[in-house]
Amino acid sequence: MADAPQMFSESWHRIAAQRLQLRPGVEVRRQQYRGELWYVVQDPFTNAFYRIRPGARRLLLHLTGRATVEEAWRRCLREDRESAPGQSEVIQLLGQLHQASLLQSDLAPDSRQLFERLRRHQQAQVRSTLSSVLFLRIPLWDPDRFLQRLLPLVRPAFGWAGFAVWAVVVLLAAKTAIDHRDQLFTRGQEVLAPGNLALLFGAFFVTKLLHEFGHAFACRVFGGQVHQMGIMLLVFSPVPYVDATASWAFRERWRRVWVGAAGMYVELFVASLAVFVWANTGSGMTNSLAYNILFVASVSTLLFNLNPLLRFDGYYLLSDLTETPNLHQRSRTQMFSWAERGLFGLADTPQPASTRREAAFLGLFGIASGIYRIFVFTVIILFVADKFFGLGLLAAAVGAFSLLVLPVWKFGRYLAREPRLGRQRPRAIAVTLGALALVTAFLALYPWPHHTYAPGVLQTREQARVYTAADGYLTEMTAVSGSTVRAGDLLVRMTNPELELRLVSAEARVRQVRLQENVALEQGGAGLRVLQRQRESAEAELADLRQRRGELEIRAPMDGVWVAPRAADLVGELTSRGRQLGIVIDPPDFEFTAIVAQDDSARLFAYAGTAAEIRLPGQAARPIAVSQVQLVPGRQNLLPTAALGWSAGGPVKIQPGDPDGVQTAEPYFKAIARVGVPGDAALLHGQTGLIRFTTGTEPLLQQGWRRFRQLLQQRYQL
Repeated sequence: MADAPQMFSESWHRIAAQRLQLRPGVEVRRQQYRGELWYVVQDPFTNAFYRIRPGARRLLLHLTGRATVEEAWRRCLREDRESAPGQSEVIQLLGQLHQASLLQSDLAPDSRQLFERLRRHQQAQVRSTLSSVLFLRIPLWDPDRFLQRLLPLVRPAFGWAGFAVWAVVVLLAAKTAIDHRDQLFTRGQEVLAPGNLALLFGAFFVTKLLHEFGHAFACRVFGGQVHQMGIMLLVFSPVPYVDATASWAFRERWRRVWVGAAGMYVELFVASLAVFVWANTGSGMTNSLAYNILFVASVSTLLFNLNPLLRFDGYYLLSDLTETPNLHQRSRTQMFSWAERGLFGLADTPQPASTRREAAFLGLFGIASGIYRIFVFTVIILFVADKFFGLGLLAAAVGAFSLLVLPVWKFGRYLAREPRLGRQRPRAIAVTLGALALVTAFLALYPWPHHTYAPGVLQTREQARVYTAADGYLTEMTAVSGSTVRAGDLLVRMTNPELELRLVSAEARVRQVRLQENVALEQGGAGLRVLQRQRESAEAELADLRQRRGELEIRAPMDGVWVAPRAADLVGELTSRGRQLGIVIDPPDFEFTAIVAQDDSARLFAYAGTAAEIRLPGQAARPIAVSQVQLVPGRQNLLPTAALGWSAGGPVKIQPGDPDGVQTAEPYFKAIARVGVPGDAALLHGQTGLIRFTTGTEPLLQQGWRRFRQLLQQRYQL
């Protein structure tokens, strides 16, 4: 896919007579990328790297300070015309090296030009700092000598023997974690408790410090130098960082990959040791610290370090594994080249990809990373604003500047000053303004369907809950859950040995009193009235005990389907009176009880009788039609089922102190939807899902603006 370089350029005369050469101390190293030979130019002072092709490397060899750029370029053409860079590529290469102060010429340096270049470099640093204020780096220490002193002790950990030990420890720790998975999950619910935050931050700082030392030692093991270590203010929280970019100059790809993975290598080993400590200690400071280290090392590694869309370890691993250096920059260049070629009509735009497959990969990565960057920035801003509104407002302003204002300003300057546009500049400006007007008109004017979503639970209209009426042992489930039953059918059989003994005793007591009553009649009736009262009392007790024994046989209260998915687990256990065992439902008649947020209730009431459809988990491709929707005007505070609350993994926030998990943190409005023909969907009583109401049409810009205002009002009362 890569085009042949443009052989001639209108700007060539500006550099053709210059006598240039690389500054002393600049290092050039060979590397293999996808079977092709490349060269990496390294500035040892700034630790910056630039990748060039062999043709460009040959040009730099001919630039000795005695030959002009024109002479050096023509010599490259004579040696190998196919690989020789075109004039545009030469201008771009020398421009980058000049901006990085890696070239020197025979001309006396212009003081004004030097100060201008310094000023632009300082401005670039300020813009970079502002655009990454939530990831601000503060260098503190040169750890290279420290690493050299400890290198003989650490080197075996990065060899095959060290890897074998690491693998055994991690596997044993994984087995231990699986054996204690219930305790791990339960303990995880308390990790963000206020009393644990200080310990969590301490564990986070220590773990990340060891993580960064892993990168540093791995780089030093393979001969790279590490001269910078410091603190990065990640969302205004101090986190250690190390500059191990010297690994980019390693010729072997596996060494670069090893350095990129070394932080996670160390972190997982630390997490494994923490598992052993946590599993073999009782409650206390040591146990809590071990669990926090385990939580930080495992969760942060899986969710952040391995994510290639963030510029952490996963990004550099993907870059090395796919042999795509400068992945972020090249993906942006690829998207820009598509726009220049397809929209602006520039045929000579530089192509960073050599094949169509690589171009598709770069473009998709650029789009995905751009979207994810905006998403992460938004989440971070909301998180900071929830804790410190002023800092959140500052972060939002900086984010708007770096993600919106600065790119727009750069693009406007590109349209006005980019020399390559030349005669295509009017077309580029017209296409840009036309696209902007088209997108704005679509967002502000096109009537897009407006949807309101609400979680809820599926329930039958006719149902009867089945409870235990007496204490006893559950001995038999005579009806299988899911089977059809009729009113009076036996569902569950229970026994109560104590009740049986009392029943035998009561029967014997009744027989005894009756015998005594007959003897009294034969003897003339002396004490007969007292015996009659004793017999009536014994018979009443016997009838009560027989009734309670009858209650041990639980029968269906109505015709329907017996639903008791967990009752079988109670067989053989002592069950107290009043415990729910299951429910008998009338399956053909379902309704969906939805939890509508207050922010969405006004529009939903305004569009009463609106169309709606239900989607259930695992059956999203089978929407369920709704025949009728009833809105309950009064505000509610109790959920129809605890499955919708946070404590059960549901989407609705509940009161922290509610033991039943059904009292909501904020009032809501209830919507009851009558389920129509389910089609191929399988309906189960108590199944949670999502209902979508179609509430008219509205342009996307208005919908977004309303959601934004609701967010500010709900979270910050603005």
